[in-house]
Amino acid sequence: MKNCPIARSGLPSRAATIGEPDKLLRIKQVLARFGSEGYSYTLEPPLLGQDSVDDFLYKTRLGFCEHYASAFVFLMRAADIPARVVTGYQGGEINPVDGYMTVRQSDAHAWAEVWLPGRGWLRVDPTAAVAPDRILGQRTRAASPTPAFSLEGFGSLLNLGLDRDSWLGKLRNQLGALNNGWNQWVLNYTPERQRSFMQALQEALMNWHAPAGMLAVICLIMVARAIRVRGEKDPVDALYSALCQQLGRLGLARAGDEGPNAYAQRIADTDLPPARKQAAMNFLQLYSTHKYGNAASDSALVQTLKRLLAIIR
Repeated sequence: MKNCPIARSGLPSRAATIGEPDKLLRIKQVLARFGSEGYSYTLEPPLLGQDSVDDFLYKTRLGFCEHYASAFVFLMRAADIPARVVTGYQGGEINPVDGYMTVRQSDAHAWAEVWLPGRGWLRVDPTAAVAPDRILGQRTRAASPTPAFSLEGFGSLLNLGLDRDSWLGKLRNQLGALNNGWNQWVLNYTPERQRSFMQALQEALMNWHAPAGMLAVICLIMVARAIRVRGEKDPVDALYSALCQQLGRLGLARAGDEGPNAYAQRIADTDLPPARKQAAMNFLQLYSTHKYGNAASDSALVQTLKRLLAIIR
């Protein structure tokens, strides 16, 4: 860098040996500088040149959390204090409809950590010294603006930090709960959720005399039927599930992260009877070609898989 920020800030040189009190003092001096020398928080800072830290510290003095975190870490390292930038998310919002927390991209944040002997890594947030509430940014995105009258603009509008009691805020919460419900009960319908579903059904049946209980039973049955129909749309998938169950009974249960090709390779190394082993390998090869080749299932493939499954049984 052409101009050393440490020389301008008045901090001692890197060669000096300093103790913990002096390091804490240097940290406080940098934070005080950010808070008192005209620095401002904005999501639309001007472009920086080749000496970006110098430009930010001594010219523009405008930036968002990453500018302040990186400049702070540079100053700390130059002052002989180990430091690093940390990125993640800050905060979130509890959806009052379903009780889940929503963390958006607008919650992304960057801060710093400094190392002090005997205390380890300590968190320091330089942005808090400039804009504790991110007044200029609030919850807006640090991305290019999208047209207001478009699907993207409508989606961006729903992601703003709106009053949850307004009709638009309530609509956003309803859509978020609907999306979360789809993820939890359709995309992630695991055995644990199946047991939870059956337990809820049993509890509802125990209260069959109450109208609310009857309504709950009807809703649960409709959900169960929809899930069953969704699973039965492709008969090839149903046959694959039957194959995995049969091989599991033979002591060759498929691992949760094991695809058909890896499953076939493992079966090839077992002492399964030759006829069963060859049938299982042929089945998995046909299933892999069908599944990952995006080919529609036909009656010939279904009949072939049924024949191979009968050999394994």
